[in-house]
Amino acid sequence: MEFIRPDDYLPNKKRLTNVNEYGIGLIGCGSIANTAHLPAYRKYGLHIAACCDVNEEAARSTAEKFNIPFWTTDVNQLLEREDVGVIDLAIHPEPRLEVLRLIGKAPRPVLCQKPLALDLAQAERLSEEANRMGIILGVNQQARFAPAHKALKTVLEQDLIGEVYSIHHHMRSFQDQAGWWWTKMKNFNIVDHGVHYVDLCRYFNPYPEEWSRVHCTTAQLTNQHAVDPLIYSANVEFGPKGGRNPLMATLHFNNIAKASRSHSNTWWIDGTEGSLWCTQDTLYMALNKHKNVVHEIKLKGTWFPDAFAGSMIAFMTALEEGNLPPVTAEDNIQTVALTTAMVNSSQEACVIERADLLKGSVVG
Repeated sequence: MEFIRPDDYLPNKKRLTNVNEYGIGLIGCGSIANTAHLPAYRKYGLHIAACCDVNEEAARSTAEKFNIPFWTTDVNQLLEREDVGVIDLAIHPEPRLEVLRLIGKAPRPVLCQKPLALDLAQAERLSEEANRMGIILGVNQQARFAPAHKALKTVLEQDLIGEVYSIHHHMRSFQDQAGWWWTKMKNFNIVDHGVHYVDLCRYFNPYPEEWSRVHCTTAQLTNQHAVDPLIYSANVEFGPKGGRNPLMATLHFNNIAKASRSHSNTWWIDGTEGSLWCTQDTLYMALNKHKNVVHEIKLKGTWFPDAFAGSMIAFMTALEEGNLPPVTAEDNIQTVALTTAMVNSSQEACVIERADLLKGSVVG
């Protein structure tokens, strides 16, 4: 019995008439661009037209490594090129508003590195400015396009497990290495790395209702290198108070588990007619109607780099078909709001309501 094929979850350009019409202008030639974005684009045959970085050596060496025909340290020069059809905005959050305003002088569709911003107010500002300048703005929450996550979503949409009532994620990893930038970043484990799993929680929700409230706890080890906790547990509610809505989510991330053999990344989704769960290389399914059987599907591809190509190809496909980006700025604001609520909840030891956090917001 075949529930899913690799074509269903791996990046696919078949709906693009001419991929060369979407020449990529990369802004930001840092580590993530060199280790994920560009290898993914090269693997799937996307056209990289130009790259830009304020660091001349970074721009030059990136262009040489990936045979990019034009490099510059000036965003305006990149925008002058007619072969740049879309912008891959792979810079840190702080300068994004300034760069977005430069792009507004010669508007191109922009796929922005996740999350849109670390601060909720800044995310809303970026969305507002993009709308004001007529820029199509998408967000590269590329974990949605990791083979395991895309496969899980695809099978979930086949309505095989009935009414979904529980989404659970359990992640074990280690990022408390001394000297790395993330150990110096406030609330890193929630707002930066953890944002992948927070966003996926919303992505797997099969119902139209958004998250409504969250309670989050964190833990910090004595003498750890990171300035803030590297463990969180969050209970996410959907719908009205009282636990009468037929869905809840639980998210747990221990990012300071030193024993590497204990590391894992697993999602479980339970429904009235069965359960789905996945690791990063295998999808499992147990259905009520198939008693004593566990369907095990070995998956092809990997998060790095395939998900980055998947995100960009989906963005290009949406442009060609006249649709909204797969992850709009407005959608990502709901994810940023949830990470913000988790931080506030953990610090204030209380439940945070989405309606209170987004009060007065045009996307609330």
